[in-house]
Amino acid sequence: MAFSAQRNVSKPEPSELKRDFGFFYETVAIDTERQNLTTLDPQLAQFVKPSDFFYVHDLTNRLHAFVQGSGVLDGTLVAQILHTSATLAVNELDEPMLLGDLARKLRFLAPKEEQYLHNGPLRTVNLCEEDTHCDRNADAHVKATLFGRPSVTLIVKDGRLVLGRWQKVALIEFDGPRHREVIFQLSGR
Repeated sequence: MAFSAQRNVSKPEPSELKRDFGFFYETVAIDTERQNLTTLDPQLAQFVKPSDFFYVHDLTNRLHAFVQGSGVLDGTLVAQILHTSATLAVNELDEPMLLGDLARKLRFLAPKEEQYLHNGPLRTVNLCEEDTHCDRNADAHVKATLFGRPSVTLIVKDGRLVLGRWQKVALIEFDGPRHREVIFQLSGR
């Protein structure tokens, strides 16, 4: 079996080597809603159930602005959500019908009405005395674990965030409404 790969290796100019390597941070606060699928496309109303918690917040433009504002030409951008019942994802996340499909599939895989140990009397740790909602959200944790991850890593090249044609970066909420925080870290020169 033959394997071939093209490498795009360029030798840096001496002036490029003198650029300082730096780190840049930003924390973004997002107040989510229970769901926003019907706002994205009213046709989805017939597919949304009262038990659906599926809110999408597009971070793509915010990430582009963060990269441009930093002055970093080449590096790595990491975005990390600081919560466990929401996730970050990279996909075609501005297409409402696809989002409706994702919400419906996750409803099937982890229904809100399921009997979960996390929601029951056996649970004794990480209880939320000030917020009983979080003690009944096992489905949101399962969905966040199945769907995405707490962080995404993206390439910055020539001062621009590298994303494919249809790729968007979004926070997906499975337990809203909530106050969420996402931290960005950009490293490079």
